[in-house]
Amino acid sequence: MRLNGLIISMHGSQDRSAYTHRLNSLSRCLENRGGTCHFLYMADAPPLHRVSAGSIFMPFWIRRLRRFDFIHCGATDTGQAMYFCRFLLRQPVILDIHGDVIAEAALANEMGTSEQNSASEIKARLQYAMAIRSADHFLTVSAFQTEALVSEGIPQDRITLIRNGVDLAAFSYSPEFPGGKFTFAYAGGFQVWQAIDTLIEAFEKLDNPDCRLLIVGFSEVDKALKDRLRARLGSRVDLVDRADRNGLVAVLRAAHVLAIPRKEHLAIRHAFPTKFAEYAALGKPVLVNDVDETANFVRRYGCGFVSGPSVEAMTRTMSEALRAGPEVLQKMGARARIMAEENFSWEIIGDAYADCVRYVVERYRKARVLRNTSTH
Repeated sequence: MRLNGLIISMHGSQDRSAYTHRLNSLSRCLENRGGTCHFLYMADAPPLHRVSAGSIFMPFWIRRLRRFDFIHCGATDTGQAMYFCRFLLRQPVILDIHGDVIAEAALANEMGTSEQNSASEIKARLQYAMAIRSADHFLTVSAFQTEALVSEGIPQDRITLIRNGVDLAAFSYSPEFPGGKFTFAYAGGFQVWQAIDTLIEAFEKLDNPDCRLLIVGFSEVDKALKDRLRARLGSRVDLVDRADRNGLVAVLRAAHVLAIPRKEHLAIRHAFPTKFAEYAALGKPVLVNDVDETANFVRRYGCGFVSGPSVEAMTRTMSEALRAGPEVLQKMGARARIMAEENFSWEIIGDAYADCVRYVVERYRKARVLRNTSTH
């Protein structure tokens, strides 16, 4: 069966977030297996650029939507946009749930953030309810997220776990142990759930003035943060602007341990960070907090360090990494690469995604035939 799908994203076509990277990667996976994928970027298509407006105006796009075998909604905001035209569609809607939007709104409110996407919990609940009712099948990124959907009464056969993956060739493995001062590294954004402050405070408390902290991912809007960190940590920190994939790989190769600091919150338990697969593919020991599924992977493969989410726990764990020695860290890195190959390769994930889409489309078509037969 040659499938022709539409992927709907609330973001714009120039977006560089992990959200868009996932959707682009899944589209390539399907195309590499004989299918075709088209995109509808709602941010580029007024009046669809707002979630509420998109929900109301989406029915006017029904002729375009009907051209495809399936519609992949990139997150609950695009799932909500399907709500008012769902009964007009002739194909299944697959809802890709990146996280718990209700818990994310609660976290944003608790942290007092004013970020654009920190919707109120009431708005998030409405968005989620509309998205759930619009979908025929659900994609999750974590086992916890799957269990949460099942607990809500959604049958297991309508849920498929499709994790965030990594290009193993681009994030290639090098067993060589880095020289120079021992370096902990973090790459990514600076949202409230990233717990960068915890990582920095823990690093400051280390009883080793010779180790370094590398932070990658600054943009123009982060200039004030960058200046504060430089003033605070001086020569002990390297602050690197956001880089393309090749540049990121080159910078991270110089690090000894790669960190993913996270807060303890329900919103975090639902998620699965893309950088975890990328760190592992490089063959580096990974330091994670015991707040989500990444900790289970690190323990299972023995490929890094698991810390409590507090500053004190992070300091103890970072001290443990400093004492581990090159041989132990190299073995951890080798096991991290194996973990990435066995679980996060886009080849493996692509097969699972293509199988899922075929299953959903075939099941939906058979159900339509049965409904049509029963009405005649």
